[in-house]
Amino acid sequence: MNKHKLILLVFFLFSIGFLFAQERNFEEEIEDTEKQIQLLQASIKKNNEEIQKVTSQEKTTSQLLSITKRNIRDSKNLITAYNKKLNLYNLQLTNLQTAVDKNNKEILTIKDNYKERSINIYKKKDTKMNNSIFTANSFSQAVYRIKYYNILSNINREMLGKLKTTQFYNKKKKIEIKQLLNNADSDKKSKENELNSLDKKKKYQEKLLVELQKEKQSIQEEITKQNTQINALEQLRKTILEQKKQYDTEQLNQLKKIRSNIKEFKGKLIWPVDGKIVKGFGPQWNPKLNTTLHNPGVDIAANPNASVRSVFDGLVTTITFISGYGTTVIVDHNDGYFTVFTHLDNLLVTKNMLVKEGQRIGFISQESQVVHFEIWGNNQTLNPKEWLRDGYR
Repeated sequence: MNKHKLILLVFFLFSIGFLFAQERNFEEEIEDTEKQIQLLQASIKKNNEEIQKVTSQEKTTSQLLSITKRNIRDSKNLITAYNKKLNLYNLQLTNLQTAVDKNNKEILTIKDNYKERSINIYKKKDTKMNNSIFTANSFSQAVYRIKYYNILSNINREMLGKLKTTQFYNKKKKIEIKQLLNNADSDKKSKENELNSLDKKKKYQEKLLVELQKEKQSIQEEITKQNTQINALEQLRKTILEQKKQYDTEQLNQLKKIRSNIKEFKGKLIWPVDGKIVKGFGPQWNPKLNTTLHNPGVDIAANPNASVRSVFDGLVTTITFISGYGTTVIVDHNDGYFTVFTHLDNLLVTKNMLVKEGQRIGFISQESQVVHFEIWGNNQTLNPKEWLRDGYR
Protein backbone atom coordinates (compact mmCIF):
# COMPACT_ATOMS: atom_id res chain seq x y z
CA MET A 1 0.00 0.00 0.00
CA ASN A 2 1.56 3.32 -1.08
CA LYS A 3 1.67 6.51 0.93
CA HIS A 4 -1.50 8.07 -0.47
CA LYS A 5 -3.62 4.96 0.00
CA LEU A 6 -2.41 4.84 3.59
CA ILE A 7 -3.42 8.49 4.06
CA LEU A 8 -6.88 7.78 2.62
CA LEU A 9 -7.29 4.78 4.91
CA VAL A 10 -6.27 6.76 7.99
CA PHE A 11 -8.67 9.56 7.20
CA PHE A 12 -11.34 6.99 6.36
CA LEU A 13 -11.28 6.22 10.09
CA PHE A 14 -10.77 9.72 11.52
CA SER A 15 -12.63 11.99 9.15
CA ILE A 16 -16.20 10.72 9.68
CA GLY A 17 -16.93 13.93 11.60
CA PHE A 18 -15.80 15.94 8.60
CA LEU A 19 -18.09 13.96 6.34
CA PHE A 20 -21.09 15.09 8.38
CA ALA A 21 -20.27 18.67 7.53
CA GLN A 22 -20.25 18.05 3.80
CA GLU A 23 -23.98 18.31 3.25
CA ARG A 24 -25.48 18.63 6.72
CA ASN A 25 -23.80 19.45 10.04
CA PHE A 26 -25.68 17.13 12.42
CA GLU A 27 -23.45 17.90 15.40
CA GLU A 28 -24.10 21.61 15.05
CA GLU A 29 -27.84 21.03 14.69
CA ILE A 30 -27.88 18.83 17.79
CA GLU A 31 -25.80 21.37 19.73
CA ASP A 32 -28.08 24.24 18.67
CA THR A 33 -31.15 22.20 19.59
CA GLU A 34 -29.64 21.33 22.98
CA LYS A 35 -28.85 25.01 23.61
CA GLN A 36 -32.44 25.93 22.81
CA ILE A 37 -33.70 23.22 25.17
CA GLN A 38 -31.40 24.43 27.95
CA LEU A 39 -32.49 28.04 27.42
CA LEU A 40 -36.15 27.02 27.51
CA GLN A 41 -35.60 24.87 30.60
CA ALA A 42 -33.88 27.79 32.33
CA SER A 43 -36.76 30.06 31.28
CA ILE A 44 -39.31 27.55 32.62
CA LYS A 45 -37.40 27.33 35.92
CA LYS A 46 -37.43 31.11 36.17
CA ASN A 47 -41.13 31.20 35.27
CA ASN A 48 -41.89 28.55 37.91
CA GLU A 49 -40.07 30.65 40.49
CA GLU A 50 -42.05 33.67 39.31
CA ILE A 51 -45.34 31.79 39.49
CA GLN A 52 -44.50 30.69 43.05
CA LYS A 53 -43.81 34.31 43.89
CA VAL A 54 -47.05 35.43 42.26
CA THR A 55 -48.93 32.62 44.02
CA SER A 56 -47.49 33.78 47.33
CA GLN A 57 -48.48 37.36 46.54
CA GLU A 58 -51.91 36.15 45.44
CA LYS A 59 -52.31 34.19 48.69
CA THR A 60 -51.16 37.18 50.76
CA THR A 61 -53.45 39.55 48.87
CA SER A 62 -56.34 37.11 49.25
CA GLN A 63 -55.71 36.91 52.99
CA LEU A 64 -55.46 40.70 53.23
CA LEU A 65 -58.67 41.02 51.23
CA SER A 66 -60.40 38.60 53.61
CA ILE A 67 -59.21 40.63 56.60
CA THR A 68 -60.31 43.87 54.93
CA LYS A 69 -63.76 42.41 54.26
CA ARG A 70 -64.02 41.36 57.92
CA ASN A 71 -62.97 44.86 58.99
CA ILE A 72 -65.61 46.35 56.69
CA ARG A 73 -68.25 44.03 58.12
CA ASP A 74 -67.20 44.84 61.70
CA SER A 75 -67.08 48.56 60.91
CA LYS A 76 -70.60 48.44 59.48
CA ASN A 77 -71.81 46.60 62.57
CA LEU A 78 -70.05 49.16 64.75
CA ILE A 79 -71.70 52.02 62.89
CA THR A 80 -75.04 50.29 63.42
CA ALA A 81 -74.22 50.06 67.14
CA TYR A 82 -73.26 53.74 67.15
CA ASN A 83 -76.59 54.60 65.52
CA LYS A 84 -78.41 52.57 68.17
CA LYS A 85 -76.39 54.28 70.88
CA LEU A 86 -77.16 57.71 69.40
CA ASN A 87 -80.86 56.83 69.25
CA LEU A 88 -80.77 55.79 72.91
CA TYR A 89 -78.99 58.98 73.91
CA ASN A 90 -81.51 61.06 71.95
CA LEU A 91 -84.39 59.12 73.56
CA GLN A 92 -82.82 59.66 77.00
CA LEU A 93 -82.47 63.38 76.27
CA THR A 94 -86.12 63.52 75.21
CA ASN A 95 -87.20 61.74 78.41
CA LEU A 96 -85.05 64.04 80.56
CA GLN A 97 -86.43 67.08 78.80
CA THR A 98 -89.95 65.76 79.44
CA ALA A 99 -89.11 65.21 83.13
CA VAL A 100 -87.59 68.69 83.38
CA ASP A 101 -90.66 70.24 81.79
CA LYS A 102 -92.91 68.26 84.15
CA ASN A 103 -90.87 69.27 87.19
CA ASN A 104 -90.97 72.88 86.09
CA LYS A 105 -94.74 72.72 85.89
CA GLU A 106 -94.99 71.08 89.34
CA ILE A 107 -92.63 73.65 90.83
CA LEU A 108 -94.67 76.45 89.35
CA THR A 109 -97.89 74.84 90.62
CA ILE A 110 -96.53 74.47 94.16
CA LYS A 111 -95.15 78.00 94.09
CA ASP A 112 -98.44 79.37 92.85
CA ASN A 113 -100.47 77.43 95.46
CA TYR A 114 -98.19 78.48 98.27
CA LYS A 115 -98.25 82.05 97.10
CA GLU A 116 -102.02 82.04 96.83
CA ARG A 117 -102.51 80.59 100.34
CA SER A 118 -100.11 83.02 101.87
CA ILE A 119 -101.86 85.97 100.24
CA ASN A 120 -105.24 84.71 101.26
CA ILE A 121 -104.27 84.27 104.91
CA TYR A 122 -102.18 87.36 105.53
CA LYS A 123 -103.52 89.86 103.08
CA LYS A 124 -107.03 88.86 101.99
CA LYS A 125 -107.90 87.29 105.36
CA ASP A 126 -109.22 84.04 103.96
CA THR A 127 -112.49 83.66 105.90
CA LYS A 128 -112.65 79.97 105.35
CA MET A 129 -109.18 79.45 106.84
CA ASN A 130 -109.94 81.99 109.59
CA ASN A 131 -113.23 80.36 110.34
CA SER A 132 -111.53 76.98 110.43
CA ILE A 133 -109.15 78.27 113.08
CA PHE A 134 -111.38 80.58 115.09
CA THR A 135 -114.50 78.42 115.07
CA ALA A 136 -112.70 75.58 116.74
CA ASN A 137 -114.49 74.00 119.69
CA SER A 138 -111.46 74.44 121.87
CA PHE A 139 -108.13 76.19 121.95
CA SER A 140 -106.29 72.93 121.40
CA GLN A 141 -108.28 72.25 118.29
CA ALA A 142 -107.35 75.66 116.93
CA VAL A 143 -103.68 75.05 117.72
CA TYR A 144 -103.89 71.66 116.02
CA ARG A 145 -105.36 73.25 112.87
CA ILE A 146 -102.57 75.86 112.77
CA LYS A 147 -99.96 73.12 113.12
CA TYR A 148 -101.63 71.20 110.24
CA TYR A 149 -101.44 74.28 108.09
CA ASN A 150 -97.74 74.69 108.95
CA ILE A 151 -97.05 70.98 108.30
CA LEU A 152 -98.71 71.28 104.90
CA SER A 153 -96.59 74.29 104.12
CA ASN A 154 -93.43 72.46 105.21
CA ILE A 155 -94.32 69.46 103.01
CA ASN A 156 -94.79 71.81 100.07
CA ARG A 157 -91.45 73.41 100.82
CA GLU A 158 -89.72 70.01 101.05
CA MET A 159 -91.37 68.86 97.84
CA LEU A 160 -90.28 72.06 96.20
CA GLY A 161 -86.72 71.51 97.37
CA LYS A 162 -86.71 67.94 96.10
CA LEU A 163 -88.10 69.06 92.77
CA LYS A 164 -85.40 71.70 92.48
CA THR A 165 -82.72 69.12 93.36
CA THR A 166 -84.14 66.70 90.80
CA GLN A 167 -84.25 69.50 88.25
CA PHE A 168 -80.57 70.31 88.94
CA TYR A 169 -79.46 66.69 88.45
CA ASN A 170 -81.66 66.34 85.35
CA LYS A 171 -80.03 69.37 83.75
CA LYS A 172 -76.57 68.08 84.72
CA LYS A 173 -77.42 64.66 83.29
CA LYS A 174 -78.71 66.30 80.15
CA ILE A 175 -75.37 68.08 79.68
CA GLU A 176 -73.50 64.79 80.22
CA ILE A 177 -75.68 62.96 77.73
CA LYS A 178 -75.19 65.72 75.15
CA GLN A 179 -71.44 65.34 75.61
CA LEU A 180 -71.74 61.56 75.24
CA LEU A 181 -73.96 62.10 72.20
CA ASN A 182 -71.33 64.36 70.61
CA ASN A 183 -68.59 61.81 71.38
CA ALA A 184 -70.62 58.95 69.94
CA ASP A 185 -71.41 61.00 66.85
CA SER A 186 -67.71 61.86 66.46
CA ASP A 187 -66.77 58.16 66.84
CA LYS A 188 -69.42 57.24 64.27
CA LYS A 189 -68.09 59.77 61.75
CA SER A 190 -64.53 58.55 62.36
CA LYS A 191 -65.66 54.96 61.78
CA GLU A 192 -67.52 56.03 58.62
CA ASN A 193 -64.31 57.62 57.31
CA GLU A 194 -62.44 54.44 58.21
CA LEU A 195 -65.12 52.44 56.41
CA ASN A 196 -64.64 54.56 53.26
CA SER A 197 -60.90 53.96 53.51
CA LEU A 198 -61.46 50.22 53.96
CA ASP A 199 -63.79 50.17 50.97
CA LYS A 200 -61.10 51.80 48.80
CA LYS A 201 -58.56 49.35 50.18
CA LYS A 202 -60.88 46.47 49.38
CA LYS A 203 -61.34 47.65 45.77
CA TYR A 204 -57.57 48.01 45.37
CA GLN A 205 -56.94 44.53 46.80
CA GLU A 206 -59.66 43.02 44.59
CA LYS A 207 -58.10 44.70 41.55
CA LEU A 208 -54.60 43.56 42.60
CA LEU A 209 -55.89 40.02 43.12
CA VAL A 210 -57.41 39.96 39.62
CA GLU A 211 -54.13 41.27 38.15
CA LEU A 212 -52.11 38.66 40.05
CA GLN A 213 -54.44 35.91 38.85
CA LYS A 214 -54.08 37.16 35.26
CA GLU A 215 -50.29 37.32 35.63
CA LYS A 216 -50.25 33.83 37.09
CA GLN A 217 -52.39 32.56 34.21
CA SER A 218 -50.15 34.33 31.69
CA ILE A 219 -47.01 32.79 33.21
CA GLN A 220 -48.68 29.39 33.29
CA GLU A 221 -49.60 29.73 29.61
CA GLU A 222 -46.00 30.70 28.84
CA ILE A 223 -44.74 27.65 30.74
CA THR A 224 -47.16 25.44 28.80
CA LYS A 225 -45.97 27.02 25.55
CA GLN A 226 -42.31 26.51 26.47
CA ASN A 227 -42.97 22.92 27.51
CA THR A 228 -44.56 22.38 24.11
CA GLN A 229 -41.48 23.91 22.47
CA ILE A 230 -39.18 21.70 24.56
CA ASN A 231 -41.16 18.62 23.56
CA ALA A 232 -40.93 19.70 19.92
CA LEU A 233 -37.17 20.29 20.26
CA GLU A 234 -36.71 16.96 22.02
CA GLN A 235 -38.55 15.28 19.16
CA LEU A 236 -36.41 17.24 16.70
CA ARG A 237 -33.27 16.13 18.49
CA LYS A 238 -34.40 12.51 18.30
CA THR A 239 -35.18 12.97 14.61
CA ILE A 240 -31.75 14.54 14.00
CA LEU A 241 -30.03 11.68 15.82
CA GLU A 242 -31.97 9.15 13.77
CA GLN A 243 -31.13 11.02 10.56
CA LYS A 244 -27.51 11.28 11.66
CA LYS A 245 -27.39 7.55 12.22
CA GLN A 246 -28.90 6.95 8.81
CA TYR A 247 -26.57 9.54 7.27
CA ASP A 248 -23.57 7.91 8.93
CA THR A 249 -24.51 4.61 7.34
CA GLU A 250 -24.97 6.24 3.95
CA GLN A 251 -21.68 8.12 4.20
CA LEU A 252 -19.80 5.04 5.23
CA ASN A 253 -21.29 3.16 2.27
CA GLN A 254 -20.32 6.02 -0.03
CA LEU A 255 -16.87 6.18 1.51
CA LYS A 256 -16.36 2.54 0.62
CA LYS A 257 -17.19 3.43 -2.96
CA ILE A 258 -14.91 6.48 -3.16
CA ARG A 259 -13.05 6.68 -6.41
CA SER A 260 -9.26 6.87 -6.20
CA ASN A 261 -7.98 6.37 -9.76
CA ILE A 262 -8.21 9.83 -11.32
CA LYS A 263 -6.12 8.72 -14.33
CA GLU A 264 -9.10 6.80 -15.68
CA PHE A 265 -11.09 10.06 -15.87
CA LYS A 266 -8.68 12.11 -18.00
CA GLY A 267 -10.83 14.30 -20.28
CA LYS A 268 -13.93 13.50 -18.19
CA LEU A 269 -13.44 15.67 -15.08
CA ILE A 270 -16.11 18.26 -14.32
CA TRP A 271 -15.21 21.93 -14.41
CA PRO A 272 -14.29 23.51 -11.05
CA VAL A 273 -16.56 26.45 -11.87
CA ASP A 274 -18.94 27.39 -14.67
CA GLY A 275 -17.07 29.96 -16.70
CA LYS A 276 -14.61 30.65 -19.48
CA ILE A 277 -10.84 30.14 -19.64
CA VAL A 278 -9.22 33.57 -19.93
CA LYS A 279 -5.61 32.40 -19.54
CA GLY A 280 -4.46 29.01 -20.79
CA PHE A 281 -1.83 26.53 -19.66
CA GLY A 282 1.87 26.92 -20.52
CA PRO A 283 3.80 29.91 -21.90
CA GLN A 284 1.78 33.13 -21.91
CA TRP A 285 2.92 36.39 -23.54
CA ASN A 286 2.64 39.46 -21.28
CA PRO A 287 2.60 42.61 -23.39
CA LYS A 288 2.98 44.87 -20.34
CA LEU A 289 6.17 43.15 -19.23
CA ASN A 290 7.15 42.31 -22.80
CA THR A 291 7.98 38.82 -21.72
CA THR A 292 6.67 35.26 -21.74
CA LEU A 293 5.57 33.70 -18.46
CA HIS A 294 4.68 30.08 -17.77
CA ASN A 295 1.13 29.47 -16.44
CA PRO A 296 1.07 26.16 -14.48
CA GLY A 297 -2.71 25.94 -14.80
CA VAL A 298 -5.67 27.80 -16.29
CA ASP A 299 -7.51 30.94 -15.15
CA ILE A 300 -11.31 30.68 -15.38
CA ALA A 301 -13.49 33.79 -15.22
CA ALA A 302 -16.98 33.23 -13.79
CA ASN A 303 -19.90 34.88 -12.05
CA PRO A 304 -18.61 36.66 -8.90
CA ASN A 305 -21.14 34.73 -6.80
CA ALA A 306 -20.29 31.31 -8.29
CA SER A 307 -19.11 28.48 -6.05
CA VAL A 308 -15.97 26.42 -6.77
CA ARG A 309 -16.31 22.59 -6.86
CA SER A 310 -14.01 19.64 -6.39
CA VAL A 311 -13.42 17.97 -9.76
CA PHE A 312 -12.90 14.49 -8.26
CA ASP A 313 -13.06 12.53 -5.02
CA GLY A 314 -10.15 13.29 -2.72
CA LEU A 315 -8.70 14.59 0.55
CA VAL A 316 -8.12 18.25 1.39
CA THR A 317 -4.48 18.27 2.42
CA THR A 318 -3.64 21.97 2.32
CA ILE A 319 -5.37 25.27 3.00
CA THR A 320 -3.01 28.23 2.87
CA PHE A 321 -2.51 31.79 1.69
CA ILE A 322 -0.06 32.47 -1.15
CA SER A 323 0.91 35.98 -2.18
CA GLY A 324 -0.48 36.73 -5.62
CA TYR A 325 -2.85 33.75 -5.44
CA GLY A 326 -4.70 34.45 -2.24
CA THR A 327 -6.44 31.63 -0.37
CA THR A 328 -5.36 28.31 -1.86
CA VAL A 329 -6.81 24.80 -1.43
CA ILE A 330 -5.03 21.58 -2.51
CA VAL A 331 -6.89 18.26 -2.84
CA ASP A 332 -5.03 14.91 -2.94
CA HIS A 333 -6.53 12.36 -5.37
CA ASN A 334 -4.06 9.52 -4.60
CA ASP A 335 -1.31 8.04 -6.73
CA GLY A 336 0.55 11.38 -6.86
CA TYR A 337 -2.31 13.42 -8.38
CA PHE A 338 -3.45 16.73 -6.89
CA THR A 339 -5.74 19.59 -7.90
CA VAL A 340 -5.07 23.18 -6.86
CA PHE A 341 -7.62 26.02 -6.47
CA THR A 342 -6.60 29.63 -5.77
CA HIS A 343 -8.30 33.04 -5.45
CA LEU A 344 -10.96 31.62 -3.09
CA ASP A 345 -13.13 33.17 -0.39
CA ASN A 346 -15.61 31.83 2.18
CA LEU A 347 -14.33 28.26 2.26
CA LEU A 348 -16.76 25.41 2.88
CA VAL A 349 -14.13 22.78 3.64
CA THR A 350 -11.49 22.17 6.27
CA LYS A 351 -8.08 20.57 6.23
CA ASN A 352 -8.07 16.73 6.30
CA MET A 353 -11.65 16.64 5.02
CA LEU A 354 -12.81 14.11 2.43
CA VAL A 355 -14.60 15.67 -0.52
CA LYS A 356 -16.63 14.15 -3.31
CA GLU A 357 -16.85 15.11 -6.97
CA GLY A 358 -19.01 18.21 -7.34
CA GLN A 359 -18.82 19.15 -3.65
CA ARG A 360 -18.48 22.89 -3.07
CA ILE A 361 -15.08 24.02 -1.77
CA GLY A 362 -15.69 27.76 -1.54
CA PHE A 363 -16.46 30.86 -3.59
CA ILE A 364 -14.58 33.02 -6.07
CA SER A 365 -12.63 35.92 -4.58
CA GLN A 366 -14.44 39.19 -5.22
CA GLU A 367 -11.14 40.91 -5.95
CA SER A 368 -9.85 38.60 -8.71
CA GLN A 369 -13.20 37.27 -10.03
CA VAL A 370 -11.27 34.37 -11.55
CA VAL A 371 -10.27 30.91 -10.33
CA HIS A 372 -6.75 29.69 -10.95
CA PHE A 373 -6.95 25.88 -11.36
CA GLU A 374 -4.03 23.42 -11.62
CA ILE A 375 -3.59 19.64 -11.91
CA TRP A 376 -0.41 17.95 -10.67
CA GLY A 377 0.63 14.43 -11.58
CA ASN A 378 3.88 12.53 -11.40
CA ASN A 379 5.56 15.57 -9.83
CA GLN A 380 4.74 17.90 -12.70
CA THR A 381 2.00 20.30 -13.74
CA LEU A 382 -0.47 18.97 -16.28
CA ASN A 383 -2.59 20.85 -18.80
CA PRO A 384 -6.10 21.08 -17.22
CA LYS A 385 -7.68 21.42 -20.68
CA GLU A 386 -6.68 17.82 -21.39
CA TRP A 387 -8.34 16.63 -18.19
CA LEU A 388 -11.55 18.70 -18.11
CA ARG A 389 -14.61 17.57 -19.95
CA ASP A 390 -14.80 19.68 -23.13
CA GLY A 391 -11.65 21.44 -21.92
CA TYR A 392 -10.98 23.24 -25.21
CA ARG A 393 -14.33 25.00 -25.43
